[in-house]
Amino acid sequence: MRMQLKSALRSVLLGMLAALALPLATALARDGGRGLNIPPKPLIGQQNVASADLLVSHPPTEPCIVTLFQSDTFNVYAPLPFTYSPPANCPGPWAKVVFVAHFNENSGVQYDRSAYVFLGNAALYFGTTPEPSSSVAPVWTVERDVTDFSALLAQPQSGAATIFNIVNSTYTGVIHGSGYLYFYPAGGREDGERQGASAHGRDRSARPSAVYPLNSGNQPTYLDTPAQQLAQQITFPTNMTRIDLEITAQSQIGDEFWYTCVPNQYVQELQSCGNSGYRQVVVQVDGRTVAYAPVSPWIYTGGIDPFLWQPTPGVQTLNFTPYRVDLTPLAAELDNGKPHTVAVSVYNDGNYFSVAATLLVYQDTHVRAISGAVTDIDVPALAPTVTANLASGAGGSVSGSVTVSSAVRTRLAGYLELPDGLRSTAVEQNFQFANAQNYTINNSVYDQQIALTSAVHTVTQVSGAGREARRRVSTWRFPLAVNYDQVQQANGDYAITTSVRQHFSTRTGPAWDSDAGRALSDRVRAIDTLQFDSGFNFLGHSGMSGSQRYEFERRGEGAPECYVRTIVNSANAVSAVLDGEHCDLLGGARWH
Repeated sequence: MRMQLKSALRSVLLGMLAALALPLATALARDGGRGLNIPPKPLIGQQNVASADLLVSHPPTEPCIVTLFQSDTFNVYAPLPFTYSPPANCPGPWAKVVFVAHFNENSGVQYDRSAYVFLGNAALYFGTTPEPSSSVAPVWTVERDVTDFSALLAQPQSGAATIFNIVNSTYTGVIHGSGYLYFYPAGGREDGERQGASAHGRDRSARPSAVYPLNSGNQPTYLDTPAQQLAQQITFPTNMTRIDLEITAQSQIGDEFWYTCVPNQYVQELQSCGNSGYRQVVVQVDGRTVAYAPVSPWIYTGGIDPFLWQPTPGVQTLNFTPYRVDLTPLAAELDNGKPHTVAVSVYNDGNYFSVAATLLVYQDTHVRAISGAVTDIDVPALAPTVTANLASGAGGSVSGSVTVSSAVRTRLAGYLELPDGLRSTAVEQNFQFANAQNYTINNSVYDQQIALTSAVHTVTQVSGAGREARRRVSTWRFPLAVNYDQVQQANGDYAITTSVRQHFSTRTGPAWDSDAGRALSDRVRAIDTLQFDSGFNFLGHSGMSGSQRYEFERRGEGAPECYVRTIVNSANAVSAVLDGEHCDLLGGARWH
């Protein structure tokens, strides 16, 4: 039996999760002095959703609030449409726009569900829901800074809030939710989380002037194979100065646990999924590959062992963080007034990925057309290396390892002839990926150990156009370690012990060794043991413990900002909450 417990055992576990329901505060808790939005402290003993994630900062001015949907009931397998109009009493431009949604679910039996809110075919929010239990009714809030979508929000749009949810006599969890946009008028204090001047030399007040979603129908696009694409033909403005592509790629069904998969020739032997334990997003323009993006190893609240994620979900589980790709060096080719096709696919897609992508375009509105040239597109084809060292024994036993690794360096470069001179932009990325899986499989044991590393190092260099050369370096990391140990005991019963470690981290600054910039670190760890009888009837679980340590630090723009919180869980309840005053994320040497 492979480790994909969700598909094999979820029907057994659903409805058997028992805990004490305690209310969770959903009010916005702002620390105006530091510009950070500190979440409410979980209560000791709390068994409802408990997260240390920093919320989006809100300026200390009165917002105009637009309701997108209110007290909607998600109990059907269909999107709930809504209409949107910009706030008449709060015209743009806005200093900041924040999407805020509050959700709750009754106690009962229900799967984790994908949740997303689209407006004008752009994804304002994408995440999943927590699972309820017989006595825990989850309550949670999600927020996202959507200021970069201001050009889209300036016009009336259709939208949809979607949580595909089946409710019947077996699956009784009904989800309710309300979603809002908070518009903060320009002239107020800037957002404490925005980066200010970018490597492109733009002022911190600069916003994308055009938004081009690749999706349609106000929903994600479902990609079942590597050949399928999310694609859109676009005729771009002729005066573009910068292009970003924002991507969310959510693994689903057979690919939900893609990091447990193995090369196709070992699927039966290792009782696993195929196409190897490597996935990557591929970006193409007019049929040519121009960039890659990593796939985050998210684990949803029903993943592997649902008790692992009560009360603290995995990294970004309830609110995915999109990945942005800088396509600015291509502006000189895309601004020729002709239609161009931008497409996104998933390498090794095995069925399936749910994908959203949106292009954010900046323009120089003082000129009608900008000339230039693309000077370099060096994006090698993906060619991961697979190494297998497996030994077969009597009775179908197997032991050994399977490793898949990939190292790819890409470079885009180009220049634009702007009114104040020639501006050159080069984006260099170094993708490093490795997934090592070790197995021990025999008549009484299925043991799988996964050590995944995934990192992207990016250097963006902008020079010319009458400005001092600017250089921005950033690191994105999302390693994952999973140990899954299923043992059949002497009396025929089964014990399944799972431990998971996730650690998402990012850092952005002017140089690798600089102590200026911003950095985030989010570590989640959990362990639990499930017990089943010889017929795989659920008997209970034991030994649940876990923690989340979340750190955010920023230096170099006004007063330094620091937030550190650790939540410790035991027996599916909060046992300690520790707030720290010292950050240590921006020590340059260890980010190399």
